Amino acid sequence: MAMGGALSALGLWVALLAGGSAAASSLDDFKSDGCSMFHDGSYYSCCYLHDFAYWHGGTAEERKSADQALRACVREITGNGFLAGAMFWGVRLGGGPGHHTTYRWGFGWPFPYRKDYGSLTPEEQEQVADKTRSLCASLRLNPVTGEYTVDAGKEISAAQARQICPRL
Repeated sequence: MAMGGALSALGLWVALLAGGSAAASSLDDFKSDGCSMFHDGSYYSCCYLHDFAYWHGGTAEERKSADQALRACVREITGNGFLAGAMFWGVRLGGGPGHHTTYRWGFGWPFPYRKDYGSLTPEEQEQVADKTRSLCASLRLNPVTGEYTVDAGKEISAAQARQICPRL
């Protein structure tokens, strides 16, 4: 065993003896950057939902589903298949988990903690659930528009908000 590996194993052993555990890294609170490399147009809400899916990451299949949902949402709101396709391929090519960017798959975890695809552990799922509850509690209904305020001057529809917070 190499010296670095031996030290890591020793550290884990000491932590376990002291009553600690090899716990999941800490998930940041959710924050959307909008449409990242694209202008935040009338389709901002699509990007917000996409960012929510990317925030905690997960499997390759979950990422593909999130990217397909972004494409469908942008196409539905704008009627522009070219724009929807450009955004889809942008996120497919630039949003992988191995990229050290603020918009990568799993960006809520410190890099390189989740630099690959994979199902979330029970501990990670609990962190996502806790942070999501806090996010849902922060959403405010705009009585004029019937939409939920998510960022300064930005809103998502009630149906979109329920995708994140089913109890709204």
